[in-house]
Amino acid sequence: MIRMKRQLLILMHTLIASCSLSWAQGDGISIQLDGAGADLSGGVHSINLYASSPDLAGGILEVKFVVTNTTGSDQQWKITRKKLAVPSSWVDQVCWPPLCYNASGDLYSTPNSGGNPAPIIVDGGYTTTGGLNAELKPRITPDINSAAYAMYRYYIADANTGAYLDSIDLNVNFTLSTNTIKPNPVISVSPNPASEYVTINLGQSENASVKVVDVLGKVVHTDVISGGQKTIALGEFKNGVYILVIDSPGTKTINKRLIVRH
Repeated sequence: MIRMKRQLLILMHTLIASCSLSWAQGDGISIQLDGAGADLSGGVHSINLYASSPDLAGGILEVKFVVTNTTGSDQQWKITRKKLAVPSSWVDQVCWPPLCYNASGDLYSTPNSGGNPAPIIVDGGYTTTGGLNAELKPRITPDINSAAYAMYRYYIADANTGAYLDSIDLNVNFTLSTNTIKPNPVISVSPNPASEYVTINLGQSENASVKVVDVLGKVVHTDVISGGQKTIALGEFKNGVYILVIDSPGTKTINKRLIVRH
């Protein structure tokens, strides 16, 4: 019965994910985990969690998505959280500038009222007119006594009309043991500073994707690490500081600082 229930949830997740991908990237909204890496707009971010997980500080899971506005004008947005499949014993909050709100019901929207207006996100960045970062932060308190799978969707919505503009799905797989969690690889970057080339070593025969991001947040190079190691030529790179954003399946995104000096 448990296996059948899990299979139904996985099927539901597949259908939901295919629907969420209908949101078109390039609409002037980007959603990035911790403000770095791939644009997750219209996509899914999944987390494996267990009772003693470092991500579950004080029994609460907090995930930070940074929302960027490049629509061409300032935009007033609110967040609508939808429960797609969530255990009844789980509770959650939605943090969106300037406050965190206790979410209720299957569908919850952050306020837009005279006393608590929705934030206005300045065009060309991720800050509000109030000087805060446009951070969507789900705070989820799972029932640590029961293994469960939960699916949430967070819509970026027009504050005045309520129209959905973009979305990100958050899926949480909570288990009672730690042996299903894959540890992050031990990553080395050498030489660093580098001039002609840099080698990324995952410490084991792992596959991963890597993006090189400059100080302005622009992705200047993308590559694939196969077999645990990748060497990148730096001849076309300008002198400066870069961030290597490394995604390995089943682990958290890892950022490494790289200095290029020719």
